[in-house]
Amino acid sequence: MILCKNYDDEAPGCLGMADDRYTMDFSDVEPGAKIYWCSACGPVAHAMDAAIQEAFETRPGFAEEFEEAIETVERGDA
Repeated sequence: MILCKNYDDEAPGCLGMADDRYTMDFSDVEPGAKIYWCSACGPVAHAMDAAIQEAFETRPGFAEEFEEAIETVERGDA
């Protein structure tokens, strides 16, 4: 059984078991790289991914802003 990425985080509404319809495949970045989502978490994750992709395509400077935000969280400054 494959579990949703949010399962260990005890995300509200997470159903636990991954639903293949919501699997994100990043094999183009790293072979075999996938993120598994349940049917509750999956639509939210896919909507967020679509919004981020749109921002990369339409907002000059977004890549730098996004990288800075990730680094802030990784440092624990957020």
